[in-house]
Amino acid sequence: MAILRLLSVTIIYLTASLFVATPCCNNQPQASSATPDYIQRGHLVQEHYQIYGKRLEVYYETLSAALQVKVPALFSSLKAPEPRRHGYQILPRIIASGASTHVPTRPRVAWYSWPWTEELIKNELEKLVSAEAELRNSTTLSLTARTSLYEKLARGFNELRAAQQNIDAHIQYNRMWQAAIAADRSAYDRQTVLYDLALRRWAVIDELNAFNNTGFSKLPAGIKQIYLPRYKTEPESALREREKLSARGVSESIDTFNLPSFVRVSREGNLWVIRVSFYTDIDDHHFVDAVKEKIENIWRLRGADTEFRVELAIANIPSSELYSGRRPPAKGDQIDLSTHLGRFRQDGAVLTTGALTTHFYRGAIVLGSEDITPSTLAHEFGHVLGFSDAYIRGYKDLGKNGFQVMEVVADPEDIMGAPDGGAVLRHHFDRILEQYLKRNVRDARPASLVRINYIG
Repeated sequence: MAILRLLSVTIIYLTASLFVATPCCNNQPQASSATPDYIQRGHLVQEHYQIYGKRLEVYYETLSAALQVKVPALFSSLKAPEPRRHGYQILPRIIASGASTHVPTRPRVAWYSWPWTEELIKNELEKLVSAEAELRNSTTLSLTARTSLYEKLARGFNELRAAQQNIDAHIQYNRMWQAAIAADRSAYDRQTVLYDLALRRWAVIDELNAFNNTGFSKLPAGIKQIYLPRYKTEPESALREREKLSARGVSESIDTFNLPSFVRVSREGNLWVIRVSFYTDIDDHHFVDAVKEKIENIWRLRGADTEFRVELAIANIPSSELYSGRRPPAKGDQIDLSTHLGRFRQDGAVLTTGALTTHFYRGAIVLGSEDITPSTLAHEFGHVLGFSDAYIRGYKDLGKNGFQVMEVVADPEDIMGAPDGGAVLRHHFDRILEQYLKRNVRDARPASLVRINYIG
């Protein structure tokens, strides 16, 4: 998953009059009656985004010119607008994960849609219009007030630039997942049922927590009947049974695991090592080394008497060799991922580029160009090992506005459910060993004699 800022559920449509009168981009595909609604809506949002981007560039040039003359020290703090490039060999930045002081106990619910993306553009455009006006009026201010304003505008511009990149991430995310929903409505219908079930489960948990936190749990039944709202008079045991059944229904539907045959496990004393072969055509070897280091640092666990860790063996295949006999894609080219992945050997996982947003697809971690955290890489690596997502992605049909992509975390403690807050857990390694030993007891050497306390 790419890094996106959480969404509120308020949806306000974009006001076209806020945009400057700039000719529309000529490279936008022309919509036709045969074009699906979600694609037509995406074209319109992309058009508005590009108009906004051009206006931001003009403002940058104007602000830069003023700062160079008036406050040169502030000019160096500005960063020019930099729309993301997407395509082959375009790599993301690996940025630090956000600090987490505790394991989240509530799931995160997120919604993505074209109307919401337009709302993001509208909000940032309003800020841009206000900044433009302040800059125009700066000549009427005193020197002290003008300097203070320039400092404010310089800070504000860098915030506008960061917001532009966030909007781009939303656009790419909507493109990819709305297309996926349109291609397999029946599968996402089933996911939407699970999404609703997960929300109902967390509603029951909230009800139980509210019940336990009020002190009413110690009161006689008759007193509870008088003071508790009707929806809280259901016996606590019944609520817990409802929660248990809901949790089981979600878990049984999403908790799948299938260890690939190319994963190898060995034991060295109390240390279990899970070795995973990879192939990559990424030509930046320092980036590949960084990916290997980040994943290995997260996928390790030390217990009282047992230690687990993964080791990645990544072999580089130059694109000229991968496309032997044909011209390989140039940097930034759009590629057909299915065809591209079919060129790699099948006895290992794949690390490659060319996605709209980073995700796991057909045995490969396919990178987009948006910033990613080490924990996001570790989450996608969990898919390489055979683990499914511990979150649910459903949808709502918005008609001409496309689809609303809806996500809820089923297990906020698990990195497969919450990449930015969950962790690699003991049960991950237990399941790897359990399945591996069933298939390859001889390869594990003395491992078959070890008692494993399975969790989950």
